[in-house]
Amino acid sequence: MAVFLAAGCASSPTMPTATQQVHSTLLSAYHRTTALSATTASVNETVESGTDPVETAQGAVTLEFSRKRGETQLTINNTDKVVVLRAGDIFFEAKTQSGLNGTGQNLIQVGRQSPQAMPQVQAPGLDPFQLTTLMGAIDWNDSILNMEPVVTEDATGQHTEYQLTVSTAKLAKHEPVADQTWLTTLSTQPGGAEITVDATLSQGRIQTLSAHLPIATPQAATKAAASKGALPAPQAMTIQVALQFNYTQQPQPIQVPS
Repeated sequence: MAVFLAAGCASSPTMPTATQQVHSTLLSAYHRTTALSATTASVNETVESGTDPVETAQGAVTLEFSRKRGETQLTINNTDKVVVLRAGDIFFEAKTQSGLNGTGQNLIQVGRQSPQAMPQVQAPGLDPFQLTTLMGAIDWNDSILNMEPVVTEDATGQHTEYQLTVSTAKLAKHEPVADQTWLTTLSTQPGGAEITVDATLSQGRIQTLSAHLPIATPQAATKAAASKGALPAPQAMTIQVALQFNYTQQPQPIQVPS
């Protein structure tokens, strides 16, 4: 009898730890979301100098995961507009939809020639896939530095927010060339080596996704500041990007510009 009991205890399954449960929950939500052919999200962005807001933008994002096409439409400070479309490794940007024609740039080529010039580094938040790419670290344990649930409260009540801290350099090793380049470049920027992605879930899918991303200082400005060493260093520029997903509407198919 003692032998039987000992064998039974040894073969009983190990209960998952709290971290494993969080990982499983986020992994399932990420894959249920990205398995959709297409979805939309509202987007809010705030550029900050230090802790002071500089400008804001609101708009919408469309994501076609299966065709690797995405579109971001923003209105900046209630006046200026920008439209961005990414189709695979081709990145289009203009002030209007019709203006996208002829603006396509190959992200792989840009990354090879001048990785600092990549839009994900100079203007983070424009690439419609930037936050979901960071969230994709959930697929790679070596890319995750920390993950934990945090209870938050707002006007609608209490919510569980999951915080996923990502090593951009390690995540880069698992991504295709274009995303690998901007992630590697981001990892060398002040505040870019570790990015915390905040996510809330609803019905097993991602409901909201947000992150603070550093904005690279143009090289010319960096050199100018260095040549005037007596001047105080400029405040670091960051942008908070927040997506709120909408699964009730099927978006129109994204048409790739010429």
